[in-house]
Amino acid sequence: MSADVVIYGGGPVGLLTAYCLAQYGISTYVAEQNDKLKQTIYGRAAMIAPRSLEMLDQLDLANELGQIGFVIRGQKNYRDGRMVDSLSGPASSILDTFFDYCLLCRQRYTEEVMTKAYTKVNPRGVWYGHRLVNITISEKTFKPYRVTARFSLSNGKEKSVRCTYLISADGGSSTVRSLAGIPLPGNRNERYWVRVDGRVRTDMPDARSGLCNLDSPTHGSVLWACLDHGSTRVGFALPPAVWAQHGRNITQDVIIAQAKQALHPFSLEFDKVEWWTVYSIGQRLADAYGGKEWIILVGDAAHMHSSAAAQGMNTGLHDAVNLSWKLAGHIQNHFQPSVLESYETERRPVAQKIIDQDSRLSVLTGGEIPEELKHEGKDTATLIAEIYKSNMDLNTGLGIDYPINGTINVAPPPHVKVSVLPGTRAPDVMVQRPGPRTPVRLHSLLKNDAVRFSILVFCGDPTQTSNKIRKLRSYIDSRVQNPTTTDLEAWRRPNSNASFTQLYEPSLFRFLTIMQTANDNGAPDEKLGVPKFGTMVYDVDGSAHERYGIPIPEGAVVVLRPDGTVGTVVGLGDGESLGRYFRGILKYQRYDRKEDDYDETDEEEGGVEKNGVGSQTMGEVVVETEGEGGEGSNSTDLKCFECLQK
Repeated sequence: MSADVVIYGGGPVGLLTAYCLAQYGISTYVAEQNDKLKQTIYGRAAMIAPRSLEMLDQLDLANELGQIGFVIRGQKNYRDGRMVDSLSGPASSILDTFFDYCLLCRQRYTEEVMTKAYTKVNPRGVWYGHRLVNITISEKTFKPYRVTARFSLSNGKEKSVRCTYLISADGGSSTVRSLAGIPLPGNRNERYWVRVDGRVRTDMPDARSGLCNLDSPTHGSVLWACLDHGSTRVGFALPPAVWAQHGRNITQDVIIAQAKQALHPFSLEFDKVEWWTVYSIGQRLADAYGGKEWIILVGDAAHMHSSAAAQGMNTGLHDAVNLSWKLAGHIQNHFQPSVLESYETERRPVAQKIIDQDSRLSVLTGGEIPEELKHEGKDTATLIAEIYKSNMDLNTGLGIDYPINGTINVAPPPHVKVSVLPGTRAPDVMVQRPGPRTPVRLHSLLKNDAVRFSILVFCGDPTQTSNKIRKLRSYIDSRVQNPTTTDLEAWRRPNSNASFTQLYEPSLFRFLTIMQTANDNGAPDEKLGVPKFGTMVYDVDGSAHERYGIPIPEGAVVVLRPDGTVGTVVGLGDGESLGRYFRGILKYQRYDRKEDDYDETDEEEGGVEKNGVGSQTMGEVVVETEGEGGEGSNSTDLKCFECLQK
């Protein structure tokens, strides 16, 4: 059996990666060690942050998750049984998005939604009960299927799957990462945390209002979170003396007793315990997000930290969306190599920022003050609030940005003045379709269902920008009849005026014209003065231009990458700068695309299946893994029980 990409790990990050790739036309094989069809594990990662929700919405997944999860806007804070000023936690003061909330949906249900979506585009679905035992790399020069992953199945048999890329989405104890020999340096301390989910009764005010924090003198910063299906999660730092007494033999009865103490002075009774875990805290970051040119790390396999800011799964989801379009375009031979290489250069620094935050936050939420902060003379609650406030954009995901790199993130020409910058999230704004005066969200028109760049032509007021509009239209329409080799070579020169739309695969581009005008009588093309660029929408009140910082008398063109990140901004009539941008990303395919020179008989002769001459085996290593899990499993689970009392 073969596939373009094998994803090892059937948690949210692995599933989302597989779903994106399958939508983009890439053949995938998802293998998961645990037989989740026979498990009923409720816990693990739960909080989905605003930017993650935006990305899931563009993948048509957010609505179904919203039908399940608990919506949280803001949070409450208690100290000594009294409500005090709220911490600025991840669900507080969320601005500049229509997803101005966090969603608490336990991992089991998130996985169900993603598995259902993935199975629609790949009926093979997820293969459970697959334990990876070794990886073989062909040393032949041909590219397709040079990797063989060998699995031990739950029925005692073995299976080998050939692929071009192997994605490690198998969590902090990653087998793939270990086999590839990629170091995961970092630290792990002796602090232990508890998470317990269940049906509860309490006299705490507003117990089902959403998210609460309780300052406990014995159990640190206590988490109280309302979950899906009427359940509640209680999280707290386990007192060192309790761990010293029980260690790995700790029981559910001890955990429940500690939860009751943590919530003091409020009462707490569990009618049903659905899941609980004890885990140690640490911060680790892989030396590289890829290895041997065939393996790519995502999620917990690449970075580990505590769940203090609920960033485990969210960071992994960002990894999946960032990687998928780059890898798909690379496999389809659309992109220059630098595009796929940018996955690590963009995502690894973000993980480092989260780890830097977590190194302090995990200590503070455990009720202690880091040595480097003791001189400030502030209590833990104040310091936690300050860290949350200073990292709000990071934790909501809305402020995550990527550096200018000269390829996929290109600085605008000096004369173009806008407020949105390359490498940042494209803002969502309200526009109107011609005719109906019902506003629609811009993001809803830019679904992430293909490897394609969105070219937003902000036309401003056509009575003031008509010359620029005509110039852009002329550039886009420029073509050569029956192009010769000489013509093509001329078009490829850096200063060529040839339209990129004539050089590259048309499906890579989606145009959207945004015109500032009243939604009254008239046809879009007539109002614009030339044939519109793709689909037309109206910015009736000018708010879309204003949010993007584009002067209505000037206009501009904003290019969005397939993941919704701004790639570049150019002047409205500056088609040549658009061409230079795409020339740095795309390969010339429109007229002279060639398939790889590849003889299928090489597969049988290259030793991939036989694991013999011409192959390299990455060690017979067996590592027990929990699979990608986000919150909780970012650190090693010491105990993980589910209680299924009727």
